[in-house]
Amino acid sequence: MKRPIWSSLILLAGISVLTASNATAADTIYQYDGSSPLLGDVSGYTKTELTLKRGATDVKIPANEIERVRWDGEPPQLNIARNQEQNGNYAAALEEYKKAEGSASPNLKKSLQYMIARATARSAKSNPAQLDNAIKLLDDFVKANADHFSYYPAMKLLGESQLAKKDYVAANSAFGTVERSPWKDYQMDAKNMKARVLLAQGNTKGALAAFETVAKMDGKTPGELANKHAAQLGSAICLEKDGKPQDAIKVLDEIIKNVSSSQSSLLAEAYLKKGDCYQALGESKEALIAYLHVDVLFPSEPAVHAEALYHLSTLWGKVQKPERGNEARAVLQQQYPDSEWTQKATKS
Repeated sequence: MKRPIWSSLILLAGISVLTASNATAADTIYQYDGSSPLLGDVSGYTKTELTLKRGATDVKIPANEIERVRWDGEPPQLNIARNQEQNGNYAAALEEYKKAEGSASPNLKKSLQYMIARATARSAKSNPAQLDNAIKLLDDFVKANADHFSYYPAMKLLGESQLAKKDYVAANSAFGTVERSPWKDYQMDAKNMKARVLLAQGNTKGALAAFETVAKMDGKTPGELANKHAAQLGSAICLEKDGKPQDAIKVLDEIIKNVSSSQSSLLAEAYLKKGDCYQALGESKEALIAYLHVDVLFPSEPAVHAEALYHLSTLWGKVQKPERGNEARAVLQQQYPDSEWTQKATKS
């Protein structure tokens, strides 16, 4: 007996609805390599990998390849909040993260704890008053989640926050933990951060040797290559501090030429340090152009952007455009009222 056409269409529609429902009822894994997101059910994780069940297959995803996880049942506002955090709008992102905590699933709640700590730490880069809170949130997370796939990224952020606080012993300890991770890109990153500790302590010679060691390491993956470039940037900073700004500019130009535009943090600092080098050489116009690159291209890097705005507020006057300097100072005061650079601009 033939099924009526209308009846078949209703059946197909019902199947489509069920299929769509099943397709959306899944956890989604986004990876740094830009490949298509992986959908399935997260059946477990450790600090080194996440297990995603896809039908009858278990897929193991190394933790260092995971850019983010979208948990089944997440409120849609969290996607917007993540974008706000990525764009440097930390207050708005934190508001949404905290709103979502109350009704979150256990997996999402742990991720939100990390995301709140991460956004607070990033915000503290331009607002040192938040450093203590950032350190506490990160320390609480790593102690309670020693087997979470965000453990090593959280530990690195903890070290960076402790470095900003000038707690060099604690920072070295955190970076040492990251260095003991099983991935070469994380190990290289940790070595670079230990070199930053030496630099902050005034040991320019030791820092330069440490950066050069990383820069000479073989790099194949995007993460490894990014850390080689970060080591080159560190070397350039050492050269500038050692009174060799022209040599530093050569290194910085190579970095700017070769680094992917997606590495906004590294590029922003490269342009900032290029501006510092030109200032050391007394070349105000070239310095101004370098700092302008930060202002125009990398406003989502708050710490570097605030510093660049401070320099622009003083350099515009040297090229007979004081009104532009006033504009830069106004933006600095409005966007980064708690930054050390705002305080410095107010006193000048």
